[in-house]
Amino acid sequence: MESDSESREGVATIVVGVDGSDGGLRALEWAIQEATFRKMRVRAIGIVQIHLVALSVPGYPYADERYINDLVESVRKMVADQVDAANPDRAVEVTVDAVMGAPAEVLVEASKGAEMLVVGSRGRGGFTGLLLGSVSQQCVSHAQGPVAVIRQRKS
Repeated sequence: MESDSESREGVATIVVGVDGSDGGLRALEWAIQEATFRKMRVRAIGIVQIHLVALSVPGYPYADERYINDLVESVRKMVADQVDAANPDRAVEVTVDAVMGAPAEVLVEASKGAEMLVVGSRGRGGFTGLLLGSVSQQCVSHAQGPVAVIRQRKS
């Protein structure tokens, strides 16, 4: 795995949101298969969401910079572990990121300049009756290019 600065210039990128859920893993697997077929690279992004209200309360544990850094590193490691599981032979170049922010906003921003954005249809949370989660729905509506929404495996 490489950081963004080490990635080859000029190679098209597929961005994928990874959240540790089954839907996120399916999206990652699909993105890697698509990147293999299209000879592209993948940027796997985990998102750390801390409410601004929590950050503004003095003494609240989430406001501690060390805690936030540990949380970001934990999410980055989770994404890296999922990438290792989905791309064991490293056939595709994958960069791993952990970004703080609102999931849909981070993914829509990351879609700028990417060939495609890939998200799972169900992530962490939401109502089971919805066909698309709120993040995937916002990505479909606002991304800067094509969006693939990957459904969960049938039980």
